[in-house]
Amino acid sequence: MGYDLRWMSSVTEEHLDLRFRVLRKGQPRESAHYPGIDTDQSTKFLGAFFEDKLVGCATLQVDSREGCKYRIRGMAVEPNFRNQGIGTKIVNKLQEYARREDTGIWCNARIKAINMYERCGFKIISEVFEIKPIGLHYDMEWKS
Repeated sequence: MGYDLRWMSSVTEEHLDLRFRVLRKGQPRESAHYPGIDTDQSTKFLGAFFEDKLVGCATLQVDSREGCKYRIRGMAVEPNFRNQGIGTKIVNKLQEYARREDTGIWCNARIKAINMYERCGFKIISEVFEIKPIGLHYDMEWKS
């Protein structure tokens, strides 16, 4: 299947719907919106599209800490498009963006996403922790 990655100028309803369906099951719909982040002019939105339908997304926010200027939030891929490399391509595109600024990226990665992030060069830097009501996570970093 062919798909293309596109930078989006803002978060869209389609983007929020994908976040909600994949990342916020059982929670209120508004939990898919990141107040103060989705409206911040420095936040970047990347989408993976198949025949003009959004099938994957990620949010790259400025949230600096040592060696990392950016943080990945809201990374989601439609269930029937998983295991096709879309998540990896999204993360690689975000890394390409950060590399131009000679900085790294960090994220709170869900347990089921650890392998994908490790394939992209991210390292686990924490013990496992729980974000309620979402589930278990690791803090991970990639440095350019």
